Amino acid sequence: MIKQNRSLSRGLQILRVFNRKPSPSLAEIAAAVELSKTTCRRFLITLEEEGYVAYDGVAKRYSLRPLVLELGYAALGSMSIPSLAAPYMQELADQTGGAVSLSVLEGDEIVYVGRSVAAAEKRKLVTMNLRVGMRVPAHCTSMGRVLIATEHADVRAFVSRMRIEKMTPRTLVNRADLTRAIQDVAKQGYAAVEDQLSLGYGAIAVPLTPASGRRYALAVSQSTTDYTQARLTREVLPALREVANKLDRIIARGLPGHD
Repeated sequence: MIKQNRSLSRGLQILRVFNRKPSPSLAEIAAAVELSKTTCRRFLITLEEEGYVAYDGVAKRYSLRPLVLELGYAALGSMSIPSLAAPYMQELADQTGGAVSLSVLEGDEIVYVGRSVAAAEKRKLVTMNLRVGMRVPAHCTSMGRVLIATEHADVRAFVSRMRIEKMTPRTLVNRADLTRAIQDVAKQGYAAVEDQLSLGYGAIAVPLTPASGRRYALAVSQSTTDYTQARLTREVLPALREVANKLDRIIARGLPGHD
C-alpha cells in the first residue's frame, strides 16, 4: 500500500483554507486544519519561500500570491471543455429543475458531449433518453440552430443542403421558414424551440463563444406543460447566459487550444 504524503496533504489543506477566508490569521489557519500553531507556521514558512503565500506582519494575516494561479491554470489546461462544464451544468440543472446539455455540430447533426439532469427531488420533467455520444438532427433542436447560426455565415445555403426530418407533427421542415428561424437566432443570440424533437419538450440554448477552437452550445430542456417558450426566455435564459459567460471566461483563461 502506498502511504499518504502527510506533508503534502497538510500543505494543500492549508491552501484550501483561503477558499473560505481570503486573509486568515495563523490561529484561524491552524484551527481550520487542526494543527498546532507551531506546526502550521512551519508549513506556512515553506509556502512563503516557494512564493505561494505572503504574510502581512502589521495585520498579522496571510494571503495567497499570484503564483498560486499557475496551479489553477495548469489544472484547467488538463481538462476538456465538457469536463470543465460538468459541475456548472449540474448546478444549472438543479436550479431550473430541468436537463442541461452540451453539444457540438457535426454535419447535419448535433452530438451530445455533456448531459446533466436535475436531482430527483428537484426535477420538473420526465427526461428524454438522451446521453453523451448520441446524435440527433440539428434542425429541430435549440442547440443545433444555435450552432448552425454560429458556424455558418450563409445559413440559407447550409439549410438548402441539409437533411431535414419531421420528428413530430410540429417539426419545422419548410426550408425557407427554417432559414428565417435560424437567421433570427443569429441576431438574438439564443434559440428556443417547442415540440420540435419530441412532443412535450421545449428547450432554450446559447452558444459558448471562446476566441478560437471548437464551438459548443449549451441548453436547458423543460416540459412544455410547465414552460412555454416565453417562460423559458423570461426565466431560464438569464441563468443559462450567466453560466455560458462564466464558462467562456474560464475557457479563455485556462484552456490553450480550447479542447
